[in-house]
Amino acid sequence: MDNKVAFNFKLYYFFRFMGQGFFYPFLVLYLNHKGIAGGQLGLLMMMLPFGKLLLSPVSGYLSDLYRVHKQVLIGSVFVTFAGASYLFFTAPTFPVYFLSILIITLGEVSVDSLINTLAIDYLSRSDRQTDFGRWRLWGALGFMVGSFFLGLFELDLTLNLVPLLFAGTNLISFIVAFTLPKASARKPTDWLGGIKLVTQNRSFLLLLIGVVLSGLSFNIVFTYYSVYMRGIGASSWLIGLGVAMQTIVEIILSANTKNITERFSLRRIYLLGFALLPVRSLLYIINRSPFIGLMIQNLHGFYIFSAFIIGIIVLDLNLKPEWRSTGQSYYYSAFGGFGATIGALIAPMIFDAQGISVLYTFALVVAFAGFLLIQRATLKLIPKSEALLQSISK
Repeated sequence: MDNKVAFNFKLYYFFRFMGQGFFYPFLVLYLNHKGIAGGQLGLLMMMLPFGKLLLSPVSGYLSDLYRVHKQVLIGSVFVTFAGASYLFFTAPTFPVYFLSILIITLGEVSVDSLINTLAIDYLSRSDRQTDFGRWRLWGALGFMVGSFFLGLFELDLTLNLVPLLFAGTNLISFIVAFTLPKASARKPTDWLGGIKLVTQNRSFLLLLIGVVLSGLSFNIVFTYYSVYMRGIGASSWLIGLGVAMQTIVEIILSANTKNITERFSLRRIYLLGFALLPVRSLLYIINRSPFIGLMIQNLHGFYIFSAFIIGIIVLDLNLKPEWRSTGQSYYYSAFGGFGATIGALIAPMIFDAQGISVLYTFALVVAFAGFLLIQRATLKLIPKSEALLQSISK
């Protein structure tokens, strides 16, 4: 494996996720700061997940079919940069916010699945898929740096810079993306194979339904974390620290992916994060201390590691290599598309009518239902993955 290629992947992950650390945890506060609330806020927050729901599977499918993963990735990152720049430099009106978020949505729909496809594809050439965690952890580091840096300052002063910082990090990622290797040139022989991933694999379909519910719960808790912390009296720096610290657990686990998968069953590792998701909501409901709230947020890292490090490895071991991007786009669309869209529609109404405690109670119930479905789906998926993983390790 080329060390320079590995470094470029890590560099890309670092700056892309640094931008997400600047943008997503503070987006609700940013829009509130600009006077956007209620139905307008719900509409803007719905656009990103709704775009992923509609466009991510299409983008992944076409990228696999025509083997243009790198080209689409480069174009997507640039579109995100353009949308964030427009948001910062133009007049603060609702039509401007709507158009800016729409442009950002078009850029964001497939970047996560595409970069993971390129990384897993490259690693699989030498049967080193478990190294994916060590690459992906640089994204967690970047996210931590971005969110912590912004939280160091008074948010009322720094919120205006959120779009600019997001644009800058995406510009760097755009440049780095040119240095990444292309996906393998092996084209699918059956152009309907991407659809058959779901129609002919009931366990995968059940898994996706569970991920929809999990994504709904996760996105509610994640989006309203800064609102929750302010509601219990947390200062700006403490909110930023909580968002930054949530990645520490993810970093530690990701750095030891290979050792963890060799010591513990793949199914147990995968289910752990989903099992902790309703527990996390429950702890938030009963907690009123900002410092304890900061500690609870560390459970975030277990979920991200389970769902998006171990989960991506499980998908790769279960799906045909030529349909990697399509399978991942279904997974990301279930999580950040269907689940997050439903959350964006329902969450503002529940929050405005009943408050944060009822909203997090709803998130708890949905997360538990998602866990039950995923637990059942993995009864068939995970044993197959473990057998393949053991053969690769040998």
